[in-house]
Amino acid sequence: MVKNKNIRIIKVVTKNFVHDFIAQIQNTFGSNLTSYEKMVETAMVQIDDDLKEKGIKLDWYRYEITQLTNGAVVVLLYGDAK
Repeated sequence: MVKNKNIRIIKVVTKNFVHDFIAQIQNTFGSNLTSYEKMVETAMVQIDDDLKEKGIKLDWYRYEITQLTNGAVVVLLYGDAK
């Protein structure tokens, strides 16, 4: 029986004050994008780029998201490669 290779990728993203300012403007006009959501999205895109760059295809995966402070978030992807 062949076991799948465990994959873990961790990204720490900090607040970008320019993006935060833009998000505040978007919120004013009805868009619902917060700086927290933008940080999580940025980390997930970086993780996806890492997987593509390394040619890793996942059998299954999960994200674990932890807010460190008002200005940072940790996004952990874990799963098994095919």
